[in-house]
Amino acid sequence: MKKMEMSDESLETQAQTSDTIEIPQPIHARIVSLGAFVLLTVVVFVAVDMFTGTLAGALAYSFVGLEEELSALVVLGVRAASIVLFAVVVILAYLGKPLYAHKAGRILEKTLLLGVAMLVTVMISLGLGVLLVFLMFFWSPSQLESRDVDKARLHSLVYRGVVVGVLLGWMVLEAALSEAVIGTTLLTPVLIQPFSSILANYAVSYLSFVALMIVVPFYMLIPKLIIALWKYRARVESFWLEFIHEPMGMAGLVIIGSIILVAAFAPFIAPYAWDAGSLNLEDLFQPPSPEHILGTNQNGEDIFSRLIWGAQISLAVGLTAAIISVTIGTLVGLISGYYGGHIDTILMRITDVFLCLPVLPLMLIFLVMFGQGLQNVILVIALLGWTGTARMVRSEALSLRERPLTEAAHAIGADDTYILFRHILPNVMPLILANMILGVVNAILSEAGIAFLGFVDIHGQPSWGVILHWASKGAALLNNSWWWIIPPGLMILLTTLGFVFISHAADKVVNPRLRGRRR
Repeated sequence: MKKMEMSDESLETQAQTSDTIEIPQPIHARIVSLGAFVLLTVVVFVAVDMFTGTLAGALAYSFVGLEEELSALVVLGVRAASIVLFAVVVILAYLGKPLYAHKAGRILEKTLLLGVAMLVTVMISLGLGVLLVFLMFFWSPSQLESRDVDKARLHSLVYRGVVVGVLLGWMVLEAALSEAVIGTTLLTPVLIQPFSSILANYAVSYLSFVALMIVVPFYMLIPKLIIALWKYRARVESFWLEFIHEPMGMAGLVIIGSIILVAAFAPFIAPYAWDAGSLNLEDLFQPPSPEHILGTNQNGEDIFSRLIWGAQISLAVGLTAAIISVTIGTLVGLISGYYGGHIDTILMRITDVFLCLPVLPLMLIFLVMFGQGLQNVILVIALLGWTGTARMVRSEALSLRERPLTEAAHAIGADDTYILFRHILPNVMPLILANMILGVVNAILSEAGIAFLGFVDIHGQPSWGVILHWASKGAALLNNSWWWIIPPGLMILLTTLGFVFISHAADKVVNPRLRGRRR
C-alpha cells in the first residue's frame, strides 16, 4: 500500500515537473518562427516608413502648398528625425526605462489617439476630427456614473445622442445648403472642410504640419510591436507543427512561396524590362521563340517579362487591400460585438448597406472620379471588402465578452480598450488571419477584373489583369494567340488557388473541430 502511495506521489511530481519544463521544438519549427518574426519585423518597419513618408509628403505638397523639391526635403527630414527617435527609444529600453508602463504608457496612448484625431481634422474635415475626439476622450465621462445603472445608462444615451446628433446634423446642413447643391451658399462650410483649408485662408498653412505629431508615438511603439512579435514565436511554432500535416496547405504554401520569390527577384529573372518595346514591325505580335518565350505584344514588349513583373503589382494590391479591409472589419466587429446595444445596431446596419451595394459598378465609378492610380485601386477594394470580416469578428466578440475571463478583467477595473485588445482580440486573431488570406484572393480577383476593363493605369507597370486587357485590345483570342491569354490567366488561377489551399488548411488548424484524426 505504501509503495502504491509512493508511486502515485512520484507520478504526480513527475507530471508537475513535465508541465513546467519547456519541450524543445524541432529545428524546422524554430526556423519558420524565426523567419516569420524577421519578415513581420521588416513589414512593420516598411509600413511605418511608408506611412510617415506618404503623410509628410501629402501634408507638405497638397495641404501646405510647398514645391516638390521642398516637399521631398520635408519627407527626408521627417524620416531622419523618426530614425533618430527610434534609436533613442531603443537606447532607453536597453537602459531599462519604463517606456510603456503605467503613466508613460497612458500618455503615449493618448498622444497616439490625439495624433489620429489631428490627422483626420487637418486632412479630411474639422467635423469628423471633433467627432473622433469626442468618441475617444469624452464618450464616457466620470460625471455620468451613478449607482443607479438604468439612470446612468439613460444619461449616457442622452449625452451621446445630443453631441453626435448636433455635430452630424450641422455637417449635413452645411453640405445641403452649399452652392454645389442649391446654387448658392446659405451656410458657410466650416465642419465639412479640412482644417487645412481654414488655415490657408489665414495664410498659416504651415500649421497643418501639426498632424505629423502622429509620427512620434508610431515610432515609439515599434519596439513594443517587435517584442510582441517575438512573444508570438511559440504560437507560430505550434501552428506550424499542425500545418505541416495538411498536404493541401503545404501545396498552397509552395505555390505562393514560388510566386513571391518570382515577384521579389523579378529584376533578375525577367529577360527584359516590362516597358522594353520596339518600333520595328517585325518585332510586333511575334509568336513564342527562343528570344521571346511567350512572344511579344502590340508594342513589341516581351510578354514573359511583363508576366514576371506583373506578379509584383498583383501581389501588392492583394496583400495591401486585404490588410486594410481586415483592419477596418476587425475594428468594426470588435466595437459592435463588445459594446452591443445601439452601437451594434448602427454599425451592423451600415455593414448591411455595404453588403447590398453593387461592388463592381461602385469600384468603376470611384476610379473614374478619383483617378486610376494604384493607391486608389487598393483603397476602393479595401473600402468595399471589409463586411465579411466585421460580421465574423462581431459574432466572436459577442461570445467572448460573456466569458469569465472578460468578467474578471472588468472586476479588477480594466478599461474597455485593455479588454478589447488584450483579451478579445488575441482570441479572435487566428480566425482573422485565416479570413485575411481569403481577402487576398478577393482583392487579386477584383484588381484583375478592374484592370481587364481598363479602369487602372494601363500604361504603367502591368499587373496580370492589364496583360489580359491588352490581349483583348489586340484581338488575341481571334488570332489564336494563346501565349498572350493563357499564361496571365494561369498565374491568377494558381495564385488564388494557392491562397485558398492555405486558408483551408489554416482554418483546420485554428479550428480543432474541423481537424480529422491523424494516423
